[in-house]
Amino acid sequence: MKQYILSSFISKDGGGNLAAVVLDDKGLSREQMLAIAKENNLSETAFVDLKSSDMKNWVIRYYTPMEEVDICGHAALASFYLLDNIGKIDSYEVFHKTKAGKLKVIKKENMFFIEMKTPEIIDFFTIDEVMDFTTLNKQDILPNKIGNISIVSTGLKDAIILVPSLRALKNTNIKKEKMIYHCNRKNIIGAHIVSRETIENDSDFAVRNFAPAVGIDEESATGTSNASLIYYAIHEGIGKRKERPYKIEQGYFMESPSNIYVYPDNNEVTEIYVGGNVKVIDSMELGVRC
Repeated sequence: MKQYILSSFISKDGGGNLAAVVLDDKGLSREQMLAIAKENNLSETAFVDLKSSDMKNWVIRYYTPMEEVDICGHAALASFYLLDNIGKIDSYEVFHKTKAGKLKVIKKENMFFIEMKTPEIIDFFTIDEVMDFTTLNKQDILPNKIGNISIVSTGLKDAIILVPSLRALKNTNIKKEKMIYHCNRKNIIGAHIVSRETIENDSDFAVRNFAPAVGIDEESATGTSNASLIYYAIHEGIGKRKERPYKIEQGYFMESPSNIYVYPDNNEVTEIYVGGNVKVIDSMELGVRC
C-alpha cells in the first residue's frame, strides 16, 4: 500500500499545504486510518478506497490527526492530482464520493477544481464572542448585514470574520483555549479571518485560517473555508461576480505563500468549486496489517 505526500495550492513562490494521500487497496479500518493520520501529523490524510472506486467515481475519506472529517479541499485536490498523475483518471469530469455527499471534480486547463458541498449559512457568532476568542478589537471586526459574524459551511463549518486591512489580518492572534471552547460549543471547525486588501495585485482576498479545535493552530491553505468565503462575499454583496476564478492568498504570514482559486458555477451559488496547483513531495510504502 503506497502513500504520497503532496503540497496543494502552491503559488509561484512555493508554499501550499501538505496532505498525505494513501492508496488503500487493503480495506483499512477507521482505527487504522486514524493511526496513520496521527503518525503523519499533517492537517489531513486522504484515504482513497481503491476497492470501492472506479475511474469515474472515487471513494475518499479524510482524517486529521484527531478525527475523521466529511471533506477536505486541499487533500481532495492532492488526491485527484495524484490519481491523474498515475493514470487513474481518463475524463475531464469525474465524481468524488465523500461523507459530505457525491461531488463533482472538473479538470480545466491542467488544474483540478473540486466541488464543495452546497453552501449555506448555518449559524452566527456575536462580535463579543469573536473578541473573546481572538485579539481583534471591535473596530477591526466587520460584521454581516445583520451585525453578526456568519458561520458558513461548504462541507466543513467556519466562521467568516472580515477585517479592514492587511495590517489587522497580520496582527490577529487567537486565544487558543477559548477558541476551542467556542468552536466545540458551535460544532464548527474554526475561523477564517479575511481582508479585502491583498499583497498581490491580482488577488481578491487575503486570509488566515485557525482551527485549534481539530488540532490545527493555523493552516497555510484551505479549500472548504475559501469556498465558504466566496459564498459569503457574494451573499453579502462584497465580492463582485467574475468571469475568472477568485484568487485568494493564504499562508503569506506563515512563510508558505499559497494561492487558492474558487469559482461559483451559477448565479444562485448552489455549486462552488475550489482548485489550485499541486506538486508531489514524497512517496513511501506503508506496511499495515489488516
